[in-house]
Amino acid sequence: MYAVYERTSEATRWRYRFQQVTSLFGCRNGRIPQLLVRSLPRGQNEPHRWHLDIPTALGEAGVTNATLIIDLKPQQRQSNVSLYELLEVWGHSSSGWTPVMMHLRGLFVDADPATVDPRDFLYDLAEADDPIFSVMYLAGGIADGALTGRWTAPGPSSTNGVLMWPEVMKYFCSEADRVMQARSG
Repeated sequence: MYAVYERTSEATRWRYRFQQVTSLFGCRNGRIPQLLVRSLPRGQNEPHRWHLDIPTALGEAGVTNATLIIDLKPQQRQSNVSLYELLEVWGHSSSGWTPVMMHLRGLFVDADPATVDPRDFLYDLAEADDPIFSVMYLAGGIADGALTGRWTAPGPSSTNGVLMWPEVMKYFCSEADRVMQARSG
């Protein structure tokens, strides 16, 4: 499950409050494609490398003090809470496909549900598991400054692994290294 949360600073911690369920993918309702299309230069074609800072992009889209939260195990709420904040997304759109790398912050990783209300909680970011990266691909591309295709993840199959040509792998590795250096320095 994906959701928009309000995120506000309270002394040395952040308060996260559930706002609404959302979709990350899909060219009509997906937050990632919606935020990306706002940043595409007129006439932009593939191949195209792009980056979204999610809280900043949400603010620029008029959704202030907001972030996106991924509930990794919504069906297991009775046994654990696993909430991850989506901080950044990098993509490399080419030939109608877009591998993406997501930078996540682990807020609650298999936490005891008796210790957290997943709809309203305070969190000390110094305790977060950060950075965490996830890689996937989306069936969609860019042509003439607009999105093409569905911008959805492919369904389950034996070939769902992300295929990354050297230029894509180098791009993702350099961006992941930049994030890790910023966190350690």
